[in-house]
Amino acid sequence: MTKLITVFGASGQQGGGVVQALLKNPNYKVRALTRNPESETSLKLKEQGVEVVKCDDSDSKEIIQEALSGSYGVFCVTNYWGYFEKEVEYGRNMADAALAAGIKHFIFSGLTPMNEISQGRFSVPHYDQKYLIEKYIRELSKLNPKTFISSFVYAPGYMQNFLTFYKLKKNIESDGSETYTLSTPSDPIGKPLDIGDITEMGYIVESILSDPIKYSGSVIPMSGDCLTGPQIAEIYSKVTGKTVNFEFIPPSVFRTLPFIHHSEDIASMYEFCNEYGAFGGIDTSIAPKMHKLKTFEEFLISQNVKLE
Repeated sequence: MTKLITVFGASGQQGGGVVQALLKNPNYKVRALTRNPESETSLKLKEQGVEVVKCDDSDSKEIIQEALSGSYGVFCVTNYWGYFEKEVEYGRNMADAALAAGIKHFIFSGLTPMNEISQGRFSVPHYDQKYLIEKYIRELSKLNPKTFISSFVYAPGYMQNFLTFYKLKKNIESDGSETYTLSTPSDPIGKPLDIGDITEMGYIVESILSDPIKYSGSVIPMSGDCLTGPQIAEIYSKVTGKTVNFEFIPPSVFRTLPFIHHSEDIASMYEFCNEYGAFGGIDTSIAPKMHKLKTFEEFLISQNVKLE
């Protein structure tokens, strides 16, 4: 029997990856929830046979419940950068709506509980708020163990961010040669950073959906590669044939940079990652067994990255 899976954030990188993975599996039909059903991305989804429904994180429980009607499972990713302190309220409301709609399997995209793992030393709202939502979802499953299974995926650092947010700086040396600099707050002598092609999250979600009992209550962190800043720069050099050097920006300096949006939050995230690693010791061996995840080198090659 074909199961209907509804995907929040279907026009984004995570949700979009989930949609594409599920479309390849004949066991599933896909419903995409989006703020704008007439956007270019939404229209392309419709062309692929996806049911597109207008729904936003901030909608009422009743509206979200209706949007989920008839679904077996849900993939839910919340938008901290869109709603900030409202994220927890909206995330809990989405879970309540899913329970009311009779959803059997609720998969939530969370993040490492940095404040809890560090015993309060590091406060990283865009991570910690997702953990508050996760705890609420777990409580709903505890109260409804036979009818509301929940599972959790944790995203790594996006490999895509190295093509946008951490874009390389071009330098002209004294001899006229060109070099490039990658600058991040990832300490070369700290823990290496877990990163992944975030569009591959869909294959992890697909695997979790295929065995709800096995993955009930589980946290599956996704990591395609685990690298230091200098290693990332070295891979850039190998793939592009250009000289790429790494520059470490201490988090204490990074958080003062006026041109970086949300620098405080991101600096605290790197302070945690430099000391504990991106997942704070949570087992990362499960996701690669579910799907062959791209290494950073494979990702750059797949994106046909060139430096000119």
